[in-house]
Amino acid sequence: MTGMRVLLTTRGSAGHLLPLAPVGHACLRAGHEVLVAAQRQHESNVARTGLPFAPVGDPPADEWMGLMATFAELSIDDSNAAMIAEFFADIDVRAALPGLRAIVADFKPDVIVRESWEFTSPLVAELHGIPLVRVGLGLAAVEELSIRLAAPAVERQRAALGLPPDPAGERLRDTPYLTMVPAPLDDPGAVLPELTHRFAPPPPAADEPPPLAAWWPGNDDPLVLLSFGSVTAGEHLPYFPALYRAAIDALAPVRARVLVTIGDARDPAELGELPGSVHVERWVAQDAVAPHLAAMICHGGYGSTLGALRHGVPLVVMPLFSIDQWVNAAAVARTGAGVALDAERATRKVLALPDGATLAALRPAVERVLGDRSHRREAQRIAHAARALAPVDAAVDVVYATYTGVPTGERA
Repeated sequence: MTGMRVLLTTRGSAGHLLPLAPVGHACLRAGHEVLVAAQRQHESNVARTGLPFAPVGDPPADEWMGLMATFAELSIDDSNAAMIAEFFADIDVRAALPGLRAIVADFKPDVIVRESWEFTSPLVAELHGIPLVRVGLGLAAVEELSIRLAAPAVERQRAALGLPPDPAGERLRDTPYLTMVPAPLDDPGAVLPELTHRFAPPPPAADEPPPLAAWWPGNDDPLVLLSFGSVTAGEHLPYFPALYRAAIDALAPVRARVLVTIGDARDPAELGELPGSVHVERWVAQDAVAPHLAAMICHGGYGSTLGALRHGVPLVVMPLFSIDQWVNAAAVARTGAGVALDAERATRKVLALPDGATLAALRPAVERVLGDRSHRREAQRIAHAARALAPVDAAVDVVYATYTGVPTGERA
């Protein structure tokens, strides 16, 4: 296999980079040259992956902050439409386009591998005749919705660059599609991309999970992880400490040890005095703690949801601010791998906290998942399907086939 120069393109925020990085490392292991193009503000995220970084422009703060300010009055679905169409497919693209064109001129990639909410690279790839591969950030239903929402804004950029019309976004669809979502989690009625290739995520670094820290000496109650992802506690969102504190209080009566992670942005002391059953950390590697878990509470983010299910851990999903969280919650409930607290999708404003009824449902949902073993059985079924997939290193064959123009495989 002749060596390739592979350019990975992403917005660079943690949730967008997470599914892309394993493909980059697989290409490196196969002897190919890899570079990650991401927004300059996310350099530290790329650095944590160990992949080489090339910056593109950040979206101007006055534009994206102004857009975010309007979100508070929008519904979940309307805000998602605005985020994809106005932010990812417009503000981001205009900011990144000059930098990405310069990177392509210098690096001269043989193939570009993009995450599916990064919309600059399809334009640059077409301008330079570079083949393109897409890595999914969620279930197939979210992928198709995102293309439909992004297509009008991308079409305006195409016109400005002198590219032929593509009003329905067919060129966004018409690439190989790599996903680490096991088939049982996708909606059976969803339309899969034409060339879908499923791969297993990388295995944990160690064969045996490390022992759990002695946060509760002498206590062997079931362990529950509460994690709302890497950005939820950020200063630009309204969830910390109020949502975290409300969840902690709801869980205090549950006979369980509750490990809470909040990310690096905030101080655990802001949560106040904690029940004895609760311990808070800024960061704990999910793969390290998952083998010890009886259940996990999350917001339905890609990494949190798949990370739990690949270990067979049942979930309680309380979606918050992104449409994929609500779709993932529905998938967890549909498969029986947990409980979705998602009754507010049609009524909640996107940046509002879950209402009293949803928070009151948290304790019984956790107790149900802990007490009903069917949820663990279904989560383990999904874990088995994930483990049966080809390893992510096999994705390099798809990338190489795209580069050479020799097709490999069909629908997964």
